[in-house]
Amino acid sequence: MKKLLFISLMAYGPWASAQYSLQFCEDVNKEGKPQMLSNSFMVDEDGGVLKFLAKADDKFNTDALDFRIYFINETGKEEEISRMPQKVETLWNFAWKEVVFFDPGNYKIKLYTGKGTYLTSANLNIKKK
Repeated sequence: MKKLLFISLMAYGPWASAQYSLQFCEDVNKEGKPQMLSNSFMVDEDGGVLKFLAKADDKFNTDALDFRIYFINETGKEEEISRMPQKVETLWNFAWKEVVFFDPGNYKIKLYTGKGTYLTSANLNIKKK
């Protein structure tokens, strides 16, 4: 079973919406800029902390985001292992979620509005130290 721990944290920016992106990093500054951006991270037996950074070109236009984590098996099949809702303000243009990964493997993170509208996705690779 895949183990994850998440901490709900957010940031904001005053902007309006169309294109969305999802990035992975070690930290996010107060302007929404990722620090140590990557799609591959190393974890040890105590896990590894990273942040999912969701960005909108303009604004989110929703009051909630839903980060969905899928494990990708050897055959390429995606298995949903976690959903992490996140409250946001409609005028924000970025929000982030802190997550602790324990298990190596390939993952796909999909971003939806709180009402289930798909926004974007990105792949993530977790390796064991």
